[in-house]
Amino acid sequence: MIKITRKIFLILTIITIIIALLNLLACRAIRDSQEDAETFEVTKGDIIQTVNTSGYVDSIIQNDYSLAASGKVIYTLEKGDTFSKSDMLIEIDSSRQELLITQAEENLNIAENSLELARLSYQQALDANHIALQLADTNTSLSEQATQSAYKALEDANDLAKKSAESASTALVNTRNIANQSIQSAKTAWDEAEKILAEAVAAGTTSILLAQYEANANNAEANYEAVKAQYNANIDTAEGTYESTQSQSSSSTDTAQSSYEQSLLNQSSTYWSNLSSTQSAASQIEVTAKNINQAEIQLNLSQISLELVKLDIDGGTIYAPYNGIVLSSAYKEEEYAGPGVPAISIISSDFIIKAEVNETDVVNLQLGQDVDIRLDAYFEDKLNGKITEISPISTNIGGVVSFELIVKPEIENGPKLLYGLSASLDITISSVEDVLYVPIQSVFEEDGKSYVSIPGEDGTINKTEVTTGVFNYDFIEIKSGLNEGDIILISPIQ
Repeated sequence: MIKITRKIFLILTIITIIIALLNLLACRAIRDSQEDAETFEVTKGDIIQTVNTSGYVDSIIQNDYSLAASGKVIYTLEKGDTFSKSDMLIEIDSSRQELLITQAEENLNIAENSLELARLSYQQALDANHIALQLADTNTSLSEQATQSAYKALEDANDLAKKSAESASTALVNTRNIANQSIQSAKTAWDEAEKILAEAVAAGTTSILLAQYEANANNAEANYEAVKAQYNANIDTAEGTYESTQSQSSSSTDTAQSSYEQSLLNQSSTYWSNLSSTQSAASQIEVTAKNINQAEIQLNLSQISLELVKLDIDGGTIYAPYNGIVLSSAYKEEEYAGPGVPAISIISSDFIIKAEVNETDVVNLQLGQDVDIRLDAYFEDKLNGKITEISPISTNIGGVVSFELIVKPEIENGPKLLYGLSASLDITISSVEDVLYVPIQSVFEEDGKSYVSIPGEDGTINKTEVTTGVFNYDFIEIKSGLNEGDIILISPIQ
C-alpha cells in the first residue's frame, strides 16, 4: 500500500514539473511572439468605403440590320466608318422593286374599278328588286280585279240565263194557252155551225138558207183548221224560242264560267311569276352584295401587295438612326445581297462603361452614385461618371453571382473613348471623417463579438472587446473599446 502511494506521488510530481515547464515555454513563446508581432497605434482619420470592379467601354446602343429585299449592292459603309444620323448605310439596286410597284399599282386600279362595278351592279339589283316588287303588286291587283270581274260576269250570266229561261218558258206557256183557247173557240164555232146546219136540214130549210148554213159550217171548219195550224206554228215558234234561249243562256254561262276559270289560272300564274321575279331580284341583290365583298377583299389584298412591295424597296436602303460607327459590314459594293442575313451592324458614338458587380456589393449601390473611372489605356487620367442602370437580373459564372452595371462617363475635356477599352471603376458607397481606426485584419470575432489583441507590459496579450463601424479593404472604424494612441497587434495571436 505504501509503495503504491509513493508511486502515485512520484507520478504527480512529474506531471507538475511537466506543466510548469510547458507554462514556462508558453510564456517564453508568447513573449517571443509579442516581440516579433507587428503593432499599430490607434489613430484618427477618414475611412472611405468603396466597391471596386473592372469593365469595358461599350456603346449605349447597337443595331444589326438585314435587308428586306435582294439585289446588287450599289453603296455600303465598311467596318470602322463613322456616320451621322440619317446617313445612308447600305443600298441595293431597286429597279426590280420599282417594276413590282408599278405592277401592284395597276392591280390596285383594277381592284378599285372592280369594286366600283360591283357597287353599280348592287345598285341596279336594288332598283330591279324595287321595280319587281312594284310590278308584282300591280300584277297581283290587276289579276285579282280580273278574277272578281269574271266572277261577277259569271253571276250576271247565270242570272240572265235564269231570267231568259223563265221568260221563254212563260211565253211558251202563254202561247200554248192562247192556242188552246183559240182552237177551242174555233172548234166550238165549227160545232155550232154543224149543229145549225143539221137543224136546218132536219127542218127542211130552203136550199138557199141550207147552202148558207153549209157555207157557214165549211167556213167554221176552215177557220178551225186555220186557227189550229196557226197556233201550232206559234207553239213551235215559242218552243224554238225557248230552246234557243236555253241554248244561248247555257252558252253565255259556259263562256262566263270559262272566263272565270281562266282568270283564276291567270291569277295563279301571276302569283308564281311575281314570286319568281321577286326571288330572282332578291338573289341578284345577294349575289351583287357578295361581289362587293369579294371586290373589297381583292382591293385590300392589292393594297397589301403594294405596301409589301414598297416595304421591299424601302428595305433595300438602310439609313442611320443616330451618329455612330460601323461595327461590321457583310457586303461590298457590286456584291449580291439577300434578305435574312445581317448586312451591317452599327453602334452609337455615345459610349458607356459596362461592368459586373458581386452580389455582396450590388446591394450597396444605387442609381446616380458617383464613379471614378480609369482606363487602362489612359491610366493616369481619371474620368468621373454616374451609375445609370443596375440590372435586376443576375448572371452566374462558375458559382459567382454578379449583376451588370452601366456607368455614364463624363468625357468633357477627357481622353477619347474607344469601343472595347478596359476600365477600372471605384464606387464610393460610404465615408466617415475623423474617427478612430485600426487595420481591418487586427479585428477578430468570437461568439458574435469583435476583439483586438493588446500587448501587456509583462509580455502577456490581452483580448479587448471593441465596437466597429465603417470599413474598407484596409481599415475599420472603432467606435468604442479603444482610445487614440493605444497600441494593438495587427495580427492577433491565438
